[in-house]
Amino acid sequence: MSKTNLKAELYENKDEGYSSNIRWDVIPLIPTGDNKILEVGCGAGYTLKKLKELGKANEIVGIEMNEQVSQDLSDTLDRLYVGDVETIDLPQNEKYFDYILFVDVLEHLINPRGVLHDYKTLLRDGGYIIASIPNIKHHSVLLPLIFFDEFQYSDFGLLDASHLRFFTKKEILKMFKEEKLEVVDLIPLYDEPRWEKKYRNMLFTFLNKRLFSYLYRLQILIMYFMDNSFYVRQYIIKAKKGEV
Repeated sequence: MSKTNLKAELYENKDEGYSSNIRWDVIPLIPTGDNKILEVGCGAGYTLKKLKELGKANEIVGIEMNEQVSQDLSDTLDRLYVGDVETIDLPQNEKYFDYILFVDVLEHLINPRGVLHDYKTLLRDGGYIIASIPNIKHHSVLLPLIFFDEFQYSDFGLLDASHLRFFTKKEILKMFKEEKLEVVDLIPLYDEPRWEKKYRNMLFTFLNKRLFSYLYRLQILIMYFMDNSFYVRQYIIKAKKGEV
């Protein structure tokens, strides 16, 4: 089975909502203007469409590997390319786009840094890449792993079965720096309160049931409550391409 077919198979069981959300948290990062915007992994194209409706884009272009999702996009986007973002021929001239979006995409790729390297050639000097990337350091991943020896994939979320790469804040910044993309905005997206309460209770219950030494227990609690990155579910990155 080819790598492209393998990735396509991972998406077969995704429900309709997986590709049909407007990313309102990304939209404010793009100013009003006649921008040319490419979204890599555009899904049903709702974010691109909304950007155009709001006067933030003059031309919207999408790449989507899911043929079923992309069937209705021909009337929505100015151009659509169907295929695997890692193997498709790059769709435009160099230095064409003002913005390139990777919204929940890089973690699904075999070589995310290689994709950044290739696609930044499509970005004009001074243009921006905007990406959203899950944080593997989140407590919903670490606590079950550390205390219960569990690392279970699911149909969605941080351990989505289609995630091939995992990132922390440090690794995200390192990847963009290595590609000479200047991170001008790094926005943490935190938990909803119900998640925070659930996993705090899990931690306290576990510690109270086990005969940990007082100092070791205190060390874990300090680390858990002082480090805000445990509560970050995802980071949104806005990075600028310098002049070449």
